Amino acid sequence: MTYNYVISDLPIYKAALHDDWKSVSQIFEQDPDLMTKQITYWWETPLIIAVGTNQSHNFVNKLVERIVAVGATNKLFVTSYGGNNPLHYAAKVGNTTAARLLVEHNPDMTRVRNPYGNTPLKLAAWHGNKDTLRYLLTVTPDLPPAGVEGTGPYTGVAGGDLITLTIMAGFYDVAFEILDQHPNIVLEQDRNSQTALQILALKPEIFPSGRQLGFWSRFIYSCMLYILHSNWLWLSIFSNLIMDLTLFINPAPKIKKIHDMKMTHALSSKLVNRICKIVIEKVDHDIAWKIFGTGITTAVKYGTYEIIEQCILTYPGIIWYDVGGFYLFLAAIKERQERVYNLVYQMSSHKVFAATQLDNEKNENALHIAAKLAPPHRLNVVTGAALQMQRELQWFKEVENFIEPSYKEALNNEQKTPRMVFTHEHEGLLKDGQQWMKDTASSCTVVAALIVTMAFAGAFTVPGGNKDDGKPLFLNDGVFMLFVVSDALALFSSSTSVLMFLGILTSRYAEGDFLYALPKRMTIGLVSLFLSLVATMIAFSATIALVVRDKVTWIAAPLIIATSIPVCLFGLLQFPLLVELVYSTYGQSIFHKQNNRQIH
Repeated sequence: MTYNYVISDLPIYKAALHDDWKSVSQIFEQDPDLMTKQITYWWETPLIIAVGTNQSHNFVNKLVERIVAVGATNKLFVTSYGGNNPLHYAAKVGNTTAARLLVEHNPDMTRVRNPYGNTPLKLAAWHGNKDTLRYLLTVTPDLPPAGVEGTGPYTGVAGGDLITLTIMAGFYDVAFEILDQHPNIVLEQDRNSQTALQILALKPEIFPSGRQLGFWSRFIYSCMLYILHSNWLWLSIFSNLIMDLTLFINPAPKIKKIHDMKMTHALSSKLVNRICKIVIEKVDHDIAWKIFGTGITTAVKYGTYEIIEQCILTYPGIIWYDVGGFYLFLAAIKERQERVYNLVYQMSSHKVFAATQLDNEKNENALHIAAKLAPPHRLNVVTGAALQMQRELQWFKEVENFIEPSYKEALNNEQKTPRMVFTHEHEGLLKDGQQWMKDTASSCTVVAALIVTMAFAGAFTVPGGNKDDGKPLFLNDGVFMLFVVSDALALFSSSTSVLMFLGILTSRYAEGDFLYALPKRMTIGLVSLFLSLVATMIAFSATIALVVRDKVTWIAAPLIIATSIPVCLFGLLQFPLLVELVYSTYGQSIFHKQNNRQIH
């Protein structure tokens, strides 16, 4: 087979690409068959090419008009080599204009699947084309393709794909619209055997617990109000009104981003509630057990506790669903998902049963499971091996305080107690934590010792020298007193820092030391080192000011700027670590009651 026609038909190809109808109008008049001919290596027609550009709208209009005029309407939907017709292409690229035009001439084509089983509706969702998806939803009936037996686009795997792809694309408002028209779609599984609830569980970032915000962002987030009406239309109208206030939102893109985030959180929570309501209204245990069970299985792994909470509120018995060989709270311990585990604090009853479950295969209780090393992706949520070891100890202590006393010394099938399992599992992490602490302490000790030396020497070589009676020349000068105080502070704080870091270097590095002792010493050492650096810079600036202020009157401002640079650099480099140390050691425990909703 020769492909020379690809070269000879290049003028038509280029015209379709560049929306140049005028250059090919005469060609099509002379040979109408060229309008529906497959002119590329991949058997694409001029209409497919023009639709695929999502720009050649005039070319598409004129071409469709001409094809219809010559009585070749049945050839409008000639497919390419891959079996995709122009409507499939329009759905892929988001060409809503072309989609409307094509559907007007043959509405049945909305139900036609390509060789891979994909309808235009599914392709629009798959490629994230929201406007095209919304339009196709209004013109695609819940019927199988004409003359073909099987399910429609809203049932079976096709329906499962549609709702899961819509959610994956982030079109939660469109998902609501689909549920309004086809509520049973939440019961369907997609090509990967996943339901809509599972896909939501895969996306913890769309729920409040998944947000990562700083102090001011959290404050703005908490101050923002959103309206949750029972009618989705009102929520859409409210959202659109907010988006139209560009005069106020554009100057503050971060505020707009936080607003969008809060709206997404509201929509995702409402979507979960709606799915749970649809499932429970079926009054079918098998359906509820399957949908809720698979949903919480995914949610435990990704830490999407809001989904688990709503599932339990809707169907309390689901708390005993087998999640990968474990019940819910044992699975939360295994996956180190503290937000899921914290649901136990919201249980009004049966807490003891949640904590006393056994892994029958290995004869291990909850404390044995807490003693295992956390999955790598959960271990890395904190910085450094030392804090990772601290987090592991926090988990072990939490579960130890919760279970019944007899379980603390229980033996598993390998005749190991939970503490023995913890020691064995964390040997590598303990060594890494020890090395991390030593490296950090050694580096900081060098800096602190240098500051001690400078501060000590500065106390005996005061600026300006001394009088004959031994008193400093600038003794009565306020700037000199600033030098004295800052130099003394630098000496004392740097000495404290050296002692703290030496305490770390000479520590025994036992497991328990990583819980409080070592983080406390590191915190005191870093804080005192920072203070000594600030004091040293102030003492240096005071010295320069005393010496040259009579000659350079404007020296104060440049000195303040210059001395701020190393202080700011130290803060940028070490402050995040310091904050994490303080928060992890002295901040609110990661284990706490998250809200007042009782789930059992």
